[in-house]
Amino acid sequence: MVDDRSFAAVLDDLCLRPPRRRRPFSNVEVARAVNEIGGDITDGYVSHLRKGHRDNPTLQTIQDLAAALGVCPAAFVGGRREREGEECPRRSFSAKLRHLFEAIYPPEQGPYTPEDVAAAISADGRYGSISASHIRELLHPVAPPNPRLKHMLALADHFGLADDGGGPQAAYFLDDRLAAAIDAELADLVALRDAGVVEFAARLVEHASTWSPELRRQAVDAITQAVESGETRWVFPLRRE
Repeated sequence: MVDDRSFAAVLDDLCLRPPRRRRPFSNVEVARAVNEIGGDITDGYVSHLRKGHRDNPTLQTIQDLAAALGVCPAAFVGGRREREGEECPRRSFSAKLRHLFEAIYPPEQGPYTPEDVAAAISADGRYGSISASHIRELLHPVAPPNPRLKHMLALADHFGLADDGGGPQAAYFLDDRLAAAIDAELADLVALRDAGVVEFAARLVEHASTWSPELRRQAVDAITQAVESGETRWVFPLRRE
């Protein structure tokens, strides 16, 4: 089930109805639980987050809150709530972001540059702006990267990662189980692109709007026959029934 509520609404609900204890968490208790596991947060900041006065926490803060409340970090961005043992992602944020750069790009353009992505996100404006230099730091960090929530949402949206509600699937960066499933789909996409199928389909779409229904049917039949038979020689004209 996709939770499309705001970060504040999800956090407030988890504090009021925590999954692993019977009574609610106060802001002081949440802050204490985070600090006990090595995090650094104040009860005042927890209050601001719950009320929506602050809405752009860092990746580390999200992971610390999730650990303190006993949920998967992805729960805060519409992902699964249940934890499965140690929930800190085994693959780093940077490794996942590099994979998106390598796997997802328009076939006629080639891989995106940090400048491309920064310009697109900043021009869109829904998640604020981001600089190309910051994206480079996230891709190849000197220290563990700690991006903010809106940047994770913006990057997921730019690369077309969408949840069931059509929103950006930022849970990719917070849930290794989900990331593995998405990466399996990306592997298929890369294979199709390397075989020229993606470029072929894009070129096909450019002309298909002018085709008759009969010609479209013949095109589909010819492509299906070629894939299923392994035939490399095309014989024209296409035969009609």
